[in-house]
Amino acid sequence: MVVFNNPGYYHALDRTFSEEEYGPQQPQVLDDGSEWQTELGPKEFGTSANPMQNQVQALQAKIREGANRVELEFPGAGKGSSQSPTPESYGSRERQDIRELARATGIKTSTHATFQKQGFSGFDPQRGFNDEQRYQNIKEVKKAIEFAAEATTGGAVVFHTGEWQRPISESWGNGNAKGQPQDAKFEGYDEEKDRATHYMVDDRTGDFVSAIRKDKRLYRPKYKTAADFQREAEAEDRGVDIIGKYDKLKGGAIEAGDFLDINGKWIDEKKLERIFERVPVWDKEHTKFDVDEYDWKRIEKETNEWNARHPKEQLRPEELFVRIEQENRILQAKGHSLFYARHYEDEAFREKKLHEALDFYKTLDKSLPADEKWKLMTERGFRGYGGASQFLTGDPESIPDQIERELKGIRDGLRHTHEASAAADAQAREQEQIFSNIKTVDEYGLKKSTEGIARAGVFAYEQTMKNKDKLDDPVYVAPENWQTQMYGGHPDEMIELVKGSREKMAEQLVKMRGKSESEAKKLAKDHIKSTIDIGHLNLWRQHFVSKPHESDDDRNKRFNRWAIDKTKKMIKEGIVGHVHIADNLGWDDEHLTPGEGNAPIREFVKEMEKAGIKDFIIEPGSFNPQRALPDTLRYFGSPIYAAGTPSMRPAGQFREAHFGYSGPSNYIVGAYSPSNEWKLWSEVPME
Repeated sequence: MVVFNNPGYYHALDRTFSEEEYGPQQPQVLDDGSEWQTELGPKEFGTSANPMQNQVQALQAKIREGANRVELEFPGAGKGSSQSPTPESYGSRERQDIRELARATGIKTSTHATFQKQGFSGFDPQRGFNDEQRYQNIKEVKKAIEFAAEATTGGAVVFHTGEWQRPISESWGNGNAKGQPQDAKFEGYDEEKDRATHYMVDDRTGDFVSAIRKDKRLYRPKYKTAADFQREAEAEDRGVDIIGKYDKLKGGAIEAGDFLDINGKWIDEKKLERIFERVPVWDKEHTKFDVDEYDWKRIEKETNEWNARHPKEQLRPEELFVRIEQENRILQAKGHSLFYARHYEDEAFREKKLHEALDFYKTLDKSLPADEKWKLMTERGFRGYGGASQFLTGDPESIPDQIERELKGIRDGLRHTHEASAAADAQAREQEQIFSNIKTVDEYGLKKSTEGIARAGVFAYEQTMKNKDKLDDPVYVAPENWQTQMYGGHPDEMIELVKGSREKMAEQLVKMRGKSESEAKKLAKDHIKSTIDIGHLNLWRQHFVSKPHESDDDRNKRFNRWAIDKTKKMIKEGIVGHVHIADNLGWDDEHLTPGEGNAPIREFVKEMEKAGIKDFIIEPGSFNPQRALPDTLRYFGSPIYAAGTPSMRPAGQFREAHFGYSGPSNYIVGAYSPSNEWKLWSEVPME
């Protein structure tokens, strides 16, 4: 139960309260018979201001409700409007009003950047990663940071993560293997683990190279291995030992699974120029080359084999998949080039010889008398493949004319070879460059996201120093776990984001601001902390896979243990700075009043209390804007002092009653009821 035994807890009526007068507070007995007790009180719990209202007025309204912490919120992005304001919608006078109001009432503040933008990676689901979009998102958060430094007492500047799309079944590791307890598995939909889509990008541009579905089949030529060469040698009774033979290029003995070129030399599969010298397997019976079919299981098997051979250059299955795709594209382009160029040298030689012949016959033609030139005439032939051309009669044509006509045909053919083969070579080169710059969406996105958050962290530090005489607390950026289907929504991903961003921020401070390494690391911790939202964390419940024959109650208990374990891990990693509390039923983020859904809120808050974290914002929804805060205090067991008996009442009754009446304060009947025209002397409406 919440214990309020300090003089400054709520308002003047509470200053006489003490344990000596009223006795010690007793634990709150919950429905299941367990006891709940906490030392946290209303000073630690606040609420968010109405984002659709002028934030000066919204702040005043929350102060009247008794909030000791208020989070100012901005739904708009870009140029604001009355329905969608942004931090820039408030000028210097209003910013001063907000700061002075907060100081006068002694409340703590935080700021929530626009809801319209999320993530710092610049992820675009249609194209890949877009630096312009990334810049716009960073800009919106910077606007909120500047506002927080100039208009508030400091604290968190919250923004939603949503870095890139990834399969829920493979959140934080492939197949729930990385950082997940064995009994915690998630699926975005039935069979997602077998049909999930992975994105691969070009590291130079961030553009998508491929979207890989795990149920897609892939085909590639079958290539001879050292074992195949050995079998051929034995079949031909050549007595050649290939396997086990020392190869200078490899620096070791040839193994059965190694690829060899047509000369029997070892092929380094890490070198792009060598892998296309593998020898395809020829099917003599069917007059074609053999082709291998790959499903995802085979891709995973070959990935494991690759990783065993190359411990310093580990691949993921999706990387191997797209490499095979790119190999096929390169082979096709190279094949086109060779097809067009295969007779190039012969045609070039013919062109040279025809030029020589043309010069000879032209000279001869000039030296002959007119009556002898007929000897250099021949019948012009027509090349065709049947049809009308076989019935055409020839015309007399001189040998020089015939040579020039053939030369033109050769020149046209050479020109076509130049253009087609060169284009195919250019295409092959382009695909080779993509092959060499393939990155998983995680690798590329994490680099962009951490760089962006680090930049925002540096800006928060600069704004804190600029306004340090006006701030009670440093301004810090606080990325918030959000959608389950987007990177950053998982607690382990948030840990990776925050720690990676702190590293990048420290590097930037050392390089660009001349800070020492130790000072830079401390500043990074001060200005980059996470926001953890228990309501958002609870959305993972819908994806939590039941065990065979497991009841709903047992499944929910197991999920609650998972959520609390992840909360403990985030606390242990030292990344948590700010906390949002809202409830839901595990399906959508409805912002129910705590206690009205199934999120493990009491257990969650208890872990925060143990860690000394006291910055809680209760987020109301569309249907509980006035009752979220007092009803949450009631949920935690908070008493409020009142006139009459009993002197302490649950916090919820404070909202529902007014000095003993069962209706709100403006519900007055009988002789005390004023007319509609009646007003207080101050003309302030009764609340």
